[in-house]
Amino acid sequence: MEIVRRSENGVYHLYFSVCNGAMDLIHCQKLLVEYQIAIENPDCKVIILWGGEDFFSNGIDLNSIHKQYNPTILAYKNLKAINKLVKAILTTKNKLTIAGIRGPAAAGGVMLALACDLRYARKATVFNPSYVNMGLSGSEYWSILLPSMIGFGKTQKLVYEGSPISAQQALDLGLIHHEGCLDHERFEKEVTLKAKFLANTNIKARLATKAVLNKRLLQDVHEQVLFELQQMKDCCNNMEFTEARTDFAEKRKPASNRQFLSVSSEYLKRHQ
Repeated sequence: MEIVRRSENGVYHLYFSVCNGAMDLIHCQKLLVEYQIAIENPDCKVIILWGGEDFFSNGIDLNSIHKQYNPTILAYKNLKAINKLVKAILTTKNKLTIAGIRGPAAAGGVMLALACDLRYARKATVFNPSYVNMGLSGSEYWSILLPSMIGFGKTQKLVYEGSPISAQQALDLGLIHHEGCLDHERFEKEVTLKAKFLANTNIKARLATKAVLNKRLLQDVHEQVLFELQQMKDCCNNMEFTEARTDFAEKRKPASNRQFLSVSSEYLKRHQ
């Protein structure tokens, strides 16, 4: 993982680029350390998580655990590490956080973005908030974040169907707050200007407002997240996850009941 940080005008920029957006255990731990450094920076008022240019994040790294001695345990450790990162972002009290989503995001990578207070995505970005195509129920606080933003019914549709959505669809649903321009440089400048304004205009009032909003969001969160993790642990031990992980890592054509995701992805590419 390549991590680059930059701070100016009260805004802390955190870039983290990994191959194909896949974050293994070490990646998650390193990024958590970098994020904690940003939280402790007294000059920082707003943190922007940029991810990588090609991918924001696609959650855990399935390739790194494939064919290891115990991939089930490694997968569970990996998802617990990204859980800690999501929790750190979600429970940040002294900064506003922004996800600057320049590339596609999936599964835990989507939740990493949703944990931020504001989400701005580059035009033509594709999101897949579901885990079901990998034979998993999901973690990273998804069962708290998604229903709070888009409602229970729309959450059901997203996670059960497991099909990707465009940035425009994400905006219409309420998962992101703005769909920016297609050009990478212009998009980054646009988000940076927004962040500078937030950092230097009534930041104390904004943080107080954040505290009011998040108090309700985080009620009883501990019990719910433990339940998420238990369901994921059960799924990690299931043959469906083993088969889906093997198909992905070895680039095999998935079984017919898992083809809908790839078909939908091609459809989105053709119609953007």
